[in-house]
Amino acid sequence: MNFVKLFLFAIFTTLFFVELNAQSELMLKNSDIEGVSAEGKFWWWNNSARNGADATFSIEDFDTNPGSEKALKIETHRLGDKGWFLSTQYNQKFKGKDGEKVTVVFHAKEVNGNGKIKLVLQNDIKGSFQGKDFKLSKDWTSYTHAFTVKGKSQNNQIKFWYMTEGATFLLDDIKIFK
Repeated sequence: MNFVKLFLFAIFTTLFFVELNAQSELMLKNSDIEGVSAEGKFWWWNNSARNGADATFSIEDFDTNPGSEKALKIETHRLGDKGWFLSTQYNQKFKGKDGEKVTVVFHAKEVNGNGKIKLVLQNDIKGSFQGKDFKLSKDWTSYTHAFTVKGKSQNNQIKFWYMTEGATFLLDDIKIFK
């Protein structure tokens, strides 16, 4: 009988620690890029081209990740001197503590298969910037990267920088887990 109790205790303890360490999707507003405002813009995403950078940002409703209805389309005309001059940022910031893991999963492609983007995690603490470069394929592909939060902040933010001039990027189904 003691063996059964010990066995059940071991199973419950294991399940508790697995659940405790499992990442869960952040319930961020429309991070999957499906909702569009009356002006035809994505509600929770802000596109930026500044200091000489130039791009056309639009909604793609034909060539989307399978199962999706809309994707963000970025046609880069001119890059700025710095990578962040041409970017898209998720406007809803989220909290995180030092050492916490944040995983970003997104689907993307570049129509010619030679575009490079940078996925960025940053907050308001000096030295918090982290980036990961991705060379995109011409087919819809799922990309994943895990960041470790630097510092304790309620202002963590995900951004994408477009690093190839004359490219057409498509971005869809973005999920953030922690």
